[in-house]
Amino acid sequence: MKTEMLEIGKIINTHGVRGELKVESWLNDPADFGGLDTVFVNGNAFAVRSARVQGNHALLTLEGISSIDDALPLKNKILSASRADLPIDEGEHFVADLIGMDAVNAETGAVFGKVTDVLEYPAQDVYQVAGLDGKEYLIPDVPAFVHEIDDARGAIVMTVLEGLGQ
Repeated sequence: MKTEMLEIGKIINTHGVRGELKVESWLNDPADFGGLDTVFVNGNAFAVRSARVQGNHALLTLEGISSIDDALPLKNKILSASRADLPIDEGEHFVADLIGMDAVNAETGAVFGKVTDVLEYPAQDVYQVAGLDGKEYLIPDVPAFVHEIDDARGAIVMTVLEGLGQ
């Protein structure tokens, strides 16, 4: 089931003395923080006053956080945002929506496991599947192995080759 709120990053530190927050981005592009009006920490809403990119991180200034003393209690907290506020292209999926989907064998049509994680690598993502047979499967997200993501059915249709299970 799709949730209204999605986790988008973790506050890993403060930046400077004026309450700016350094965020480990879980979005495809840390610059996407700049398009958000509101983020949530522990269910509390904060208006985004400014966002900028520093390497692979986002630096955020939030309404009501104006000093290092305001910012320090937020360190190591998870940031969330409304699904409707997050950019996503046609045919793309949020990782949170993929986890828990059935893994379906393309040859037989039978469910062989559940997606437990999506591992992100430079070449492609890899689906981690807990098999019904007790094995763990690692399926690369390439057209030769992943044929369809069926949102309505809650399933990912995959080709499973001998030796992919551990």
